[in-house]
Amino acid sequence: MMPDPLQLPVKASTVIRNIGQLVTIAQQPVTGASGPLQVIADAAIAVHEGVIVWIGHDSEHLFQQDSDTPADGITIVDAQGVVVTPGLVDSHTHLVFAGDRAEEFHLRRAGVSYGELLLQGRGILSTVNATRSADAETLAELAIARLNTMRHYGTTTVEVKTGYGLDKITEETCLRIINDLNAFEASPTYQHSRVRVVPTFLGAHVIPPEYQGRREAYVDLVVEEMLPSFVGLARFCDVFCEREAFSLDECRRILTHAKELDYALKIHADQLSPSGGARLAAELGATSADHLDFASDADLEAMREAGVVATLLPGCSYTLRSPYPPARRFIDRGLHVALATDFNPGTSYCENMQMMLGLAMSSMGMSLEEALQAATINGARALALQDSTGSIEVGKHCELAFWSIRDYHEIGYHFGINLIQSVLVS
Repeated sequence: MMPDPLQLPVKASTVIRNIGQLVTIAQQPVTGASGPLQVIADAAIAVHEGVIVWIGHDSEHLFQQDSDTPADGITIVDAQGVVVTPGLVDSHTHLVFAGDRAEEFHLRRAGVSYGELLLQGRGILSTVNATRSADAETLAELAIARLNTMRHYGTTTVEVKTGYGLDKITEETCLRIINDLNAFEASPTYQHSRVRVVPTFLGAHVIPPEYQGRREAYVDLVVEEMLPSFVGLARFCDVFCEREAFSLDECRRILTHAKELDYALKIHADQLSPSGGARLAAELGATSADHLDFASDADLEAMREAGVVATLLPGCSYTLRSPYPPARRFIDRGLHVALATDFNPGTSYCENMQMMLGLAMSSMGMSLEEALQAATINGARALALQDSTGSIEVGKHCELAFWSIRDYHEIGYHFGINLIQSVLVS
């Protein structure tokens, strides 16, 4: 007897079938999966109303193999034998800005350091001037174009920081643009490929030019006016804890008040020098500490005990030609390690998470399996979203990346091109 066109063990609205390799990166054992990433060959996924409800082998669904005709309102997606992973999670970006800093890129090649550029009023302040001069429509158009590029390279969740306004009006404008990106992504154009955007307030990026010599007054502005005004617009509060930016005590004051206002916390920590940012992240229970090039062993131990995710940003090391932080320092201590682009106009002008995967493997000592986890589930941990995304498991949102390859081991091996075919967000 011929089976029904489609029989599923659960109610489903969409079925993705004919998956050559399903790289689940599941945190719980999956039936029929193998290896540290929980890989299932010849797989299928059932989804209902955006949530994964079943994972298994394609043959277990009793499909009518010669037909892709939807049955009972079920949409069938044929993966055509490619590799499917969770959508990539980029947990640290600076997406909203105007202008560029190509001149600085070449000045650094001539020997001028990043710190020297900051002291000259270049660096971040150059982007602040350009961003303040741009209108909201222009900033939104630039942000949308960059978000589309990230989607093209496989990102389905991205964190976006402010930090190029540094006054209340422009910071609020940038936050509203970031929030509007989620509304834009919900439009019919991106119905099945929308990117989730997580907003972060980074008013403590550098001291703006009008507050030079009046540091305390600017910190007062951030603490007393910006933070209370932006409650509900930003999920996270971030600070740049560095001698060229904000001191440890200034960062502690800002983040302590942010925590009182129910912001989750992030820190740019120990990037250019041992600033104490990693230790502060542990002290305050930050969700992540990012960069960490100069974090001490003791600071890393404190982060692990506090459950702080270590986010590494190899694009900065590539651009600044500085030593890459060795991933083994973090992984061997039991820290959850995330990878992110740190997309910004000065130190990592790159929207491509595949590039970060490659750099992590070639220059930071990560295995392919470690790098994939860092770019998916651990990126989700760095945004406190690990219960809803970052892996392919029953009960999680369906956010998938379809790779134009037949074996996931090609990731990092075949470099310099885009290996992503498409993303699917159901």
